[in-house]
Amino acid sequence: MELIAKLFIKDYKDTKNPTVRFRYGTTAGIIGIVVNAILFAFKLLIGIIGNSITIIADAINNLSDTSSSAVTLFGFKIAAKPADKEHPYGHARFEYIAAFMVTMLIFAVGAMLLKSSIEKIISPSVTTVTIYTYIILAASILMKVFLLFLYRNFANKIDSSSLKASSQDSLNDIITTTIVLISTIVIDIVGPTKVSIDGIFGVIISIYIILSIVKLTKEIINSLIGAKPDPELVKSIVDAIMSYDKVLGIHDLMLHNYGVGINILMVHVEVDANMSIMDSHSLADEIEVKLEKDFNIKASIHIDPIVVDNPEVNRLKEKVIDCLNSFDEQLKIHDFRVVFCANSNNIIFDVVVPFSDQTTLQSINEALNKSFENESKLNNFVIKVDRGE
Repeated sequence: MELIAKLFIKDYKDTKNPTVRFRYGTTAGIIGIVVNAILFAFKLLIGIIGNSITIIADAINNLSDTSSSAVTLFGFKIAAKPADKEHPYGHARFEYIAAFMVTMLIFAVGAMLLKSSIEKIISPSVTTVTIYTYIILAASILMKVFLLFLYRNFANKIDSSSLKASSQDSLNDIITTTIVLISTIVIDIVGPTKVSIDGIFGVIISIYIILSIVKLTKEIINSLIGAKPDPELVKSIVDAIMSYDKVLGIHDLMLHNYGVGINILMVHVEVDANMSIMDSHSLADEIEVKLEKDFNIKASIHIDPIVVDNPEVNRLKEKVIDCLNSFDEQLKIHDFRVVFCANSNNIIFDVVVPFSDQTTLQSINEALNKSFENESKLNNFVIKVDRGE
């Protein structure tokens, strides 16, 4: 696979480059179209000659693979288009759409094959096997193994959803064609029977195709809707931001993906309230430059000033944390501040409640009011609930 990349893809090692990604997709798409078109023609011929529903269905599967490769090729072409007025974040998400279209084509093939196989079980017909049948099926398996490794290798290099879908399709084809080969051997040995062996194997193949594509389709739909970001990437981003001595903490981190290599980050960074506006602004700029350089991420940083040298603020904060921990250990707080008034305090903070937690704002207020009832001053809690991990 390295040789193919070297021969057909200029600057093939620079996989972060959108132009190079497009070349990977184009190369894989063209090779897929050629291989599958050849397999379709030969399989259809021997399927018609031998009256084999499984071989004809396998040929139609290869025809759909030709269409899938064309969709993949088209998807990479659209995804490689630069940002414009209507699409300021580029067109990279179209690759997810192309991958979804590929999975729908594969699903349709599985459904058609299931229908045809059931029909042959109901109305059996004689299937003829020749030496050419074995040659074509064996060659098909070898060519699909080649495509599997090509797609998988290219998909891993450029992190491509559509090529991952194509690699899964190639694996399906290897398994289905192997089953076709086994059914052909059985038919050749057993001869004509009242039960359609060809149809039974066709049902097995079609069910496998349909089931195997469900999980992949779910992953692609999650990418289109907006899935949870990669935990490893999030951890690396957090570590990079926290490596700055002046950063006291971070929260409200939101990472939006607009396609492979296009990530937009928004995050709140806590700093000492005594830091000047100019210094905090410079710190934010420095972090944004680092994140773009190290992770190819466009970041927008919101600075949150935190009072760290007021004993009363620190005492109240610790009391709030202790109360929440005794009430629900999963709760975390940030953006803590206190507005001191003559006869009362306004204690303001955000509390992070995990999605799986059923805690309500009312129950949090009740717990805090009970905990602070013996304080010398009245404390009013102004709480904003955030949902998170």
